[in-house]
Amino acid sequence: MAFVLGAGKMGKAIAYDLMKNNVETRICDIRETNFPNFFKLDVRDKESLMKEMKKEDIAISALPYDFNYMLAKMAIKTKTNFIDLGGNSYIVEKELSLSEEAKKTGITIIPDCGLAPGMTNIIAYHLWHGKAKEIHIRVGGLPQKPKPPLNYALFFSVHGLINEYLEDSIIIKNGELRKVESLTGLEEIVFDGFGKLEAFYTHGGVSTLPNTMEGIKELDYKTVRYKGHAEKIIFLKRLGFFSKGAREFTEKILEKNLPKNEKDVVLARIYSNEEAMELIDYHNNFSAMARTTGFSTAIIAKMILDGEIKEGAHPPEIAVDAEKFIKELERRNIRWV
Repeated sequence: MAFVLGAGKMGKAIAYDLMKNNVETRICDIRETNFPNFFKLDVRDKESLMKEMKKEDIAISALPYDFNYMLAKMAIKTKTNFIDLGGNSYIVEKELSLSEEAKKTGITIIPDCGLAPGMTNIIAYHLWHGKAKEIHIRVGGLPQKPKPPLNYALFFSVHGLINEYLEDSIIIKNGELRKVESLTGLEEIVFDGFGKLEAFYTHGGVSTLPNTMEGIKELDYKTVRYKGHAEKIIFLKRLGFFSKGAREFTEKILEKNLPKNEKDVVLARIYSNEEAMELIDYHNNFSAMARTTGFSTAIIAKMILDGEIKEGAHPPEIAVDAEKFIKELERRNIRWV
């Protein structure tokens, strides 16, 4: 019934939650792994992928964002509902352009179903409710015990992480849509139990919100890190480590050297000029990043399977009933307060 593409940390969390909620689920990856209902598949083998997608009611991409537009187009061909974790606003825009084709085929496509963008878009839109003049989103996945020099650990795809630091951030300032350089806009931010942290602009976090929050005057997204992180990334960027020719090498170095199995915490705060909501979620069986990303995605997949979301291609904040979504998160001990 459900087909998860990618058996990394996020894919396993998605599959686990679906299975726990009585959804028959298969999961695939190019690399072997020990997980129920796993089989080996290279998604670049389009003939084999199409054959497998035709068997399922919904396909869920937990792969790097580069695959998602191709997979969305294939979902239309195979008449399979499709959702993904997003991560690149320009690819998401291309996916949403498939809305009419999806409607004709009778399927639903929703990009951006993870933590940020995804869960945070739904919560932000819920807070906005067509009235708030400002929405500010602050999110970070952090190791509970940071280690120098970057005070960070690898909780999701390094390719997606670098993209957040490289691409411009989209904001709305004084009612105008603007692009600002990522890693700028540094501000101090405090969460209970964590002291003084930093937050800075990164790409992808607002995603579709500038289009769906019609008339909003101020909108931005910043990533939360331990103090000093942005300065070090800027230094690497100035040295050319993220340039087109060096990016692949840098990703391999970070993949090899950043801690991977650290216990983590997800910190999130979304506030308007009227009210605020906050999330602090700790590692619990799954990493906090996998819980908040994977379980969020699984909730949306189940809503589609249960016929609660209309056909076509939609951003999550438009497609998903926020109040029901928040209740489903609470069932999983993911609590916005």
